[in-house]
Amino acid sequence: MARPRLVSDDAILDATRQVLAELGPVKLTLAAVGSRVGLAPPTLMQRFGSKRGLLLASAARSPLMVKLGAEEAAARNTSPLATLRDFALSAVGHIKRREELGNGLGFVQLDVADPEFRQHALAHSAAIVDSCETFYRAAVEVGELREDTDVPALARQTLVCFNGALQVWAVNGWGSLSEFLTEQIDLMIAPYLRSDGVPGGGLFSAGTTRR
Repeated sequence: MARPRLVSDDAILDATRQVLAELGPVKLTLAAVGSRVGLAPPTLMQRFGSKRGLLLASAARSPLMVKLGAEEAAARNTSPLATLRDFALSAVGHIKRREELGNGLGFVQLDVADPEFRQHALAHSAAIVDSCETFYRAAVEVGELREDTDVPALARQTLVCFNGALQVWAVNGWGSLSEFLTEQIDLMIAPYLRSDGVPGGGLFSAGTTRR
C-alpha cells in the first residue's frame, strides 16, 4: 500500500511560487523548494520528475489561480469595477520588493523560448482576459461603463496595462505597487465611465465592497 502524502502538491507549488519570487527560475533548486515544505529533493523528483517538471506544474496551475482569484474578488464586492480592481490588486498583494518582480520576469524567457511553457502562459493570459471581460460586461449592465464600450478590446488592454505596469514599477519603483497599479487602471478605464449621473457610475464607488 502506498504511503499517504503528508504534503499536498498545492503546498509544494505554493512554496515553488515563493522561491521563484525570491530566486527566479534559474537559481531555483529542488532543495530550496523542499526546505519550505519539509521534503527532500528525491521526493520532489518522484512527484514532478525534475526541476523542469516542477516549473511546468507551477505554470500549469497559474490559470486556475487566476480564476480562483476572480471568484474570490467577486465574492468580496458588489460593484463590477470594484471587483476588477480587487482582482488586479490581489494578484500582486504578495509582492513586497521590486526584485521579486525582476525574478518573476525570468519566467518570461521560458514562456518565449519553450513551447510547453508558452502554452501555459497563453492559458494564463486568456484566464485574465476572460475574467476582465466578465467584470466589464457586468459593469456595462449595471451602468458603470458606457453601453458602447468595446468590452473584448478593453479586457485585452487590461492585460497589457497590468503586465506593463508591473514591469515599469519593477524598474522605477514609483510609490507602492498597489498605488501605482491602481493609478494605471483608473487612467485606463476613465474614458469608458458613464458620465450622466447614473447611480454606480463613478469608478470604484465607495461602499461597493462587502464587509
